[in-house]
Amino acid sequence: MLSELRLHPLPIPRVSSIRLDSVSEKLQKITDRNLARFSNESREFRNRKEELKRSLMKRGASMSFEDATNIEPGRQRLLISLYLEYTAREDQSWLPAFEKNIANSVLGASGIDWNPAVRRLATQLFFTHFDRLPVTGRSRLCALLLEAYGNGTPASQDPVTRWQEHRTTLFSITGSHLVARQAEPDESLSAILKRFGIPKEGRFAESLRHLLLLNALTDCPLGEAVPALAEIESLKEERADASLLMGAAALEIMVNRVATEGNRRWQGDWSNWIIRLGCDPRYGRSTGEGARWWGWATPDQLNLAQQGITGLTLRFFIEFLRRSLEGTKKEPQFELRSRYLLALYEAGKIQEARLALNENSFWRLEAKFRDVSTVAKLSATTDETSMICLRCVDDIFIIEGTHAFGLRAFQKYFPVKRFWESPKRGYEDRELRVSPDDCPIFLRHDQGGNWISHFIRRLRNSFHVEWDDVHF
Repeated sequence: MLSELRLHPLPIPRVSSIRLDSVSEKLQKITDRNLARFSNESREFRNRKEELKRSLMKRGASMSFEDATNIEPGRQRLLISLYLEYTAREDQSWLPAFEKNIANSVLGASGIDWNPAVRRLATQLFFTHFDRLPVTGRSRLCALLLEAYGNGTPASQDPVTRWQEHRTTLFSITGSHLVARQAEPDESLSAILKRFGIPKEGRFAESLRHLLLLNALTDCPLGEAVPALAEIESLKEERADASLLMGAAALEIMVNRVATEGNRRWQGDWSNWIIRLGCDPRYGRSTGEGARWWGWATPDQLNLAQQGITGLTLRFFIEFLRRSLEGTKKEPQFELRSRYLLALYEAGKIQEARLALNENSFWRLEAKFRDVSTVAKLSATTDETSMICLRCVDDIFIIEGTHAFGLRAFQKYFPVKRFWESPKRGYEDRELRVSPDDCPIFLRHDQGGNWISHFIRRLRNSFHVEWDDVHF
């Protein structure tokens, strides 16, 4: 018979915490030493850089930058390293801005004379901080880098070879723009970075990423919701250039394209992105938030952006109208009523639109869409009834509704006081369902298609307004 095999449990290892602390400490020392080696900063170098930093922090108004940084040998490399480390930090008021005079003092008169270590640090400064550097200092740095990489035969190691090959494109104050122009169709950011030898981290790569996203918006079919829009939304608070945030830059592209290519008509999905990329343009530019996102816009451009929000509100109502008439005898009205509303919008007649939704629909709406300037709650009404109020050109105001609601039109006044100037969060049905006897124009939609021609004729006869350019 086979003897019984028994395995006894192994003892739990017990290691002294003191021994672990000792090993951990040794590992940290090795890590620090390796980091110092890979960054080419020895302990002596870091100590001398700290000494230089203390000298600059103590510098008074009467002491020149040169006197405060009179340290040899290695002054050039030490100073470039300081600017590389502290340019993006808030606690660097002691370090003068990298303007042209400082750049000349730090970098020297000629890039040809730089040794490999200085050239590497200067290149790192350029790619890391790029548009954070003042234009004059950046321009001087570029000129010296062009000299440094134009000297001698191409190096054998990457990415130096690529920097030499593409030096006139890369080492420019608009280098990221120049690289973006040379991007191949559908070439990814990582492929472009590799082709030009651009480090993945740093402001140059970020600037290039921003430009490629904005270029995608510039080159895509008008109104198309390209993937770049979602990326821009996630980066909208980042700065695209010296004056505009990413969201504002994208809005500028969209508005200008709608104006020039779209004949001032918002197409596709773009109007859905206006608020997502910035803020509601109907607030204007008088507030800090409005100025932040729309400060670039002329009054005409701002008006066009506002039209985009109006069109979005209008299409939102048309969907409610479709649902309310679906499956009823009045369903054929939907086509005419939706065409009538869209025709007014496309002819530029509608300046502003506000929805009044029944409570059931209002609370189903996502909270972020319940903006008081766009949507109000309609109480004391049925679950099928919602309304849209339109402020139009020629001082015309229109109230349209779902289901059997009749069209109501007014001129030079709106039946609810301060409805447009100081919108409330809610209204009762009776406030907007004005009696037909009190409406200058009241039309029912059960007259086939004749109600549209009646509406145009009543505008002419009652208000002396010609809207013959509205094509239904």
